[in-house]
Amino acid sequence: MTSLPPTPAPKKLGLVIDLDTCVVGAWLNRVHGFSAGEGADSRTVHFPKSCLHCENAVCVTVCPTGASYKRSEDGIVLVEERKCIGCGLCAWACPYGARELDPVGQVMKKCTLCIDRIYNENLPEEEREPACVTTCPARARHFGDFADPGSNVSKLVEERGGMDPMPEKGYRPTNKYLPPRKRLNGAGDTGAPAELDSAPGGFLGWLDQVLSR
Repeated sequence: MTSLPPTPAPKKLGLVIDLDTCVVGAWLNRVHGFSAGEGADSRTVHFPKSCLHCENAVCVTVCPTGASYKRSEDGIVLVEERKCIGCGLCAWACPYGARELDPVGQVMKKCTLCIDRIYNENLPEEEREPACVTTCPARARHFGDFADPGSNVSKLVEERGGMDPMPEKGYRPTNKYLPPRKRLNGAGDTGAPAELDSAPGGFLGWLDQVLSR
């Protein structure tokens, strides 16, 4: 089986996804919509499911060929397709449903954080970010280095209470989710209905419930 890097990466590149504004998604980045509340207090929460580039990436440790691996320099989890035998063990092990089997090539596909873009020195520095961040119509996605406490993603997580899905599993995802903001008192507001906060475990508990259905 494949081993994880023995020491933490000096960089922790990943995404912050704002569930308050997320609306759409695509292949390798499925977005599931869940309804909460009733009537005027209702709201649909869109939850994107793509690779979270976990620190304890079980998809790597179950791989029998070394095709799945975690980069020691930045923590990104990738698949080396020439080594992949399409056994599906990584997809079976991933609790977040972040892997797809390419029916043509019979190899596993997943989010790469657009590694070809983020390290492309031919691009202006402000464009060196994943395509999903660049094209997000709601600006719900943010990219940066979680190992840097002064980065934009670190600040968002601190200010908005960024969360890990299924934290009890101990996979320690790099990507974080920002919960919907609390509903304000006023006509036309679009904040989170009370149901999201009143569930056992708060919003994260509610989200774990709907994801496990």
